Amino acid sequence: MKVHIISLDIVWEDKQQNFRKVESVIEQLEERGDLIILPEMFSTGFTMKTSLAEDAAGETLHWMIAAAQRYDTAILGSFPYSQNGREVFNRAYFVKPDGSWSHYDKRHLFRMGDENNYYTRGEEKTIVEYKGVKFALNICYDIRFPVWSRNKGNRYDVLVNIANFPEVRINAIEPLLKARAIENLSYALFANRDGKDPMCVYCPSSQAYDFKGNEVGRIEFVKDSHGFMTQVLTCDLDIQAQENFRDKFPAWMDADTFNVIR
Repeated sequence: MKVHIISLDIVWEDKQQNFRKVESVIEQLEERGDLIILPEMFSTGFTMKTSLAEDAAGETLHWMIAAAQRYDTAILGSFPYSQNGREVFNRAYFVKPDGSWSHYDKRHLFRMGDENNYYTRGEEKTIVEYKGVKFALNICYDIRFPVWSRNKGNRYDVLVNIANFPEVRINAIEPLLKARAIENLSYALFANRDGKDPMCVYCPSSQAYDFKGNEVGRIEFVKDSHGFMTQVLTCDLDIQAQENFRDKFPAWMDADTFNVIR
């Protein structure tokens, strides 16, 4: 399976410009691949302006469905989601080329950025099966909490974390992501944004590790519609090799059992 991770330079709170930027990058890829992963809140930036939140009939999910169908690839990204006009979630959507989708609501809200005062935390894990590969969905701050990502019984093959992770703390990502890969015998993919917003500066820092903790993928830079050099990390996931390693080194069989509670 071929995956492209786009480190988008997000235009602050401007959905249409961000849609155009993503499209301009996708159209330059030699192969569209099977899955395109976008950063957390890719259409707005990490905003606490919950008036920008949408429901399932909104423009962001509509764009994701249309783009997945047009480019014949799955698309993953999050945006502020309004439920019944009351609660707002940082919700990730995994949209398949046939227009079907699954969603995940961010569990660990980033209190240092006041996210917990504007958004409602999610309570359910989400694992999406696509082309025979099982993806577990995480959003940014979730990466720091290994119990939430624990791969009980090899329920998933790939852990995906989409983020707005600032440059000042980026050194934490390599050990965190590599640990999630090794302890869960899983691929671990990290999709970060680039550029800057009113609070933070970001850097092109998407990363990917295989089930042994080895770095995988190749990086290229392409210009988006604003002329910004955008990092694209392309990974080929070898699920058969992963299965072979899990059989040869079945550490998952000795994992502790537990239940996640509030």
